[in-house]
Amino acid sequence: MRRLGKFLAVLGLGRSTHEPFRPPEAEPRSTPPPSAVELPADPMPQLDATPDLPEGFGYKVKWFAVRTPDPAVVLDALGLVPEAAANWSTGLAASYRRSASDDVAKWVFASPAIGGWVFLVGTALPYPINTEDGDHGGIGRAFDKAFERLKSRFEEVQFFGSYRVVGFVAWARAIRGEPDRVFAFGDGSVYANAGQQAPEEAALGFPRLDGLSVSDATDRIFALAEEQDAQQAALKASGVPAREAFALVRQGKAGAIPDEGDVVALAGLWSVNPTQLDDGGQSQEPGTGLVARLPKHMMRAPMDSDDGHIEASA
Repeated sequence: MRRLGKFLAVLGLGRSTHEPFRPPEAEPRSTPPPSAVELPADPMPQLDATPDLPEGFGYKVKWFAVRTPDPAVVLDALGLVPEAAANWSTGLAASYRRSASDDVAKWVFASPAIGGWVFLVGTALPYPINTEDGDHGGIGRAFDKAFERLKSRFEEVQFFGSYRVVGFVAWARAIRGEPDRVFAFGDGSVYANAGQQAPEEAALGFPRLDGLSVSDATDRIFALAEEQDAQQAALKASGVPAREAFALVRQGKAGAIPDEGDVVALAGLWSVNPTQLDDGGQSQEPGTGLVARLPKHMMRAPMDSDDGHIEASA
């Protein structure tokens, strides 16, 4: 509660080799196990398979960015069965749709490839968390399993997410099967902090948290935030306008507490900033992706199943 109060006050997550990556051969598709259809589905969304131009997304949602030209193989890697083809407009609408009940399978959208990347988008996707008081009822375990399946199949896999209501942000990356960075923050605490800070994080001015536990990383973030607040207050006291004081302290870099803008900015340096997909500055072709149901075990993994578990926190 102390950290959450401070958080709300201040607001006013390679394999070292030169051998070429050789992903394992895809397993033949088969009927999903009973656990994959364990929940009744949210009613089938209205979908349109007419190819259309990419639409921007990236806020209040989570997504995997997978280096592949084929959305079908992304779903296959996770054991998800395509329900229907969908264009950008209706596929993203399905992936953003929220249900009043947790007892229904949610929808995800595997997009057409953009610049060699397929986005698997959904509000119900799990996120990295391995804190001192649990993993949010299996969400962390579910993320670990999904991340493990994808990184064992594809040369590069990234994850991003944000939800401004609770200050949630997350990002992760694995190259040639090895995770090099996993970070998540929300509700005023660091959820996960593994790996060394990526050069792109440093370029954006993110706090350096290498080797810190989630508790120590949280304390470090708030200490930096208080320093920034003190610097701004001193500048304003000397007569510098508030907006100029803010700019002088930040110097174009991120604040100590990461936000949704930082997530999409990092996505743009690692792969693609999805908020810019429809800005008109890029030449894109119309396309069609796939929608699938995300079963409960992929949103919250049970305690008695640890296949594919990886540590998501230092």
